[in-house]
Amino acid sequence: MSHANSVVKPLISHIPKADKLSTLRKISEIILSKEHGVNSNAVEPSKYIYYDIFDTLKLGFLVTLNLSSRQRQNIKNWHDKYMSDTAADVFFAPSASEIIKDRAAFGCTHYARVFMAVVKSLKIIDNPSDLRYVAACVAKDYNTAFKRQNFEMTINGHQFVMARIGPKWYAINTSKGETVDMSLDFSPDTISPPNNTVIQFPSYPEVTFLFRKISKNYSDDIQDNSLIKLMNIYRSGENDRQSFSWDEYEKV
Repeated sequence: MSHANSVVKPLISHIPKADKLSTLRKISEIILSKEHGVNSNAVEPSKYIYYDIFDTLKLGFLVTLNLSSRQRQNIKNWHDKYMSDTAADVFFAPSASEIIKDRAAFGCTHYARVFMAVVKSLKIIDNPSDLRYVAACVAKDYNTAFKRQNFEMTINGHQFVMARIGPKWYAINTSKGETVDMSLDFSPDTISPPNNTVIQFPSYPEVTFLFRKISKNYSDDIQDNSLIKLMNIYRSGENDRQSFSWDEYEKV
């Protein structure tokens, strides 16, 4: 709330309150910016993994030699707090408050989580069900796993936000500050197995994403705070089940 009101709010004050889409786009851009955003102390994701490996040999400091003092402290703190069970949980576990405090966002989950928190704090969206968190997966990866019935295969994905403005839904790619208009008949509440809906973002023109899990409202984070839960979501759309509930995606 402090970041939303002291940093973000003054930067969107020139946008008419009625123009919610422009406001949401601007908030996404602010969150991504180096000057006002949440990534000024970010480090390459791979460094977290290397730090985890080297730390077991008491050589973690070698990975942080070229980092700023703030980056070194962040990588140590996030490692100690989130990487004890599964190293990759650092991609999914940090809270919006911690990401904002440390300015260490480096992934789609981080940006989407901060965006949701800021928009809620500023009360941009009145109806809680008009702002949703989304976990999606790469259609090609899902199809491969589906055909093989492989529950161990890594399925790459993406997290972003859906917002309803008037009668229409928009997908907000909070990692790139871009939006995609959904069709007038789209509703996140009608997406259910076995049929899926696809989406493509301008920043990833060659990638088709499938919706895997959509929250019920802006207070529902779909329990995406760990790699294991997220992988389950990709396969079935449920947090505790790995079965393939969705059909294979076929491009029409």
